[in-house]
Amino acid sequence: MTTTPAPAVARSARERKAAQRARDVRAVIEAIGREADADARALVEILRCGLVGKAAAQEPWQQRSAWRAWRELGQRNGWIDGSARVIDPDPDDV
Repeated sequence: MTTTPAPAVARSARERKAAQRARDVRAVIEAIGREADADARALVEILRCGLVGKAAAQEPWQQRSAWRAWRELGQRNGWIDGSARVIDPDPDDV
């Protein structure tokens, strides 16, 4: 018995965009704490969420995740030396 794929359902542009946003949010959530394996789009979104706004209103984990995302993007793009040992900031200092 062979199964045939379901026929493609025509979706509106609004539905496709909403699905893309949902995938982007899921990628960001999965990237927190695993910045080294994350997609570049997810890292940029982590940076945007972690650096925008008042620092006092942000949780320390948001700032540390943004810091790790910045470091990972820098190593991937060559503006941070990837061979240097970099230590995460102390949670009390962030």
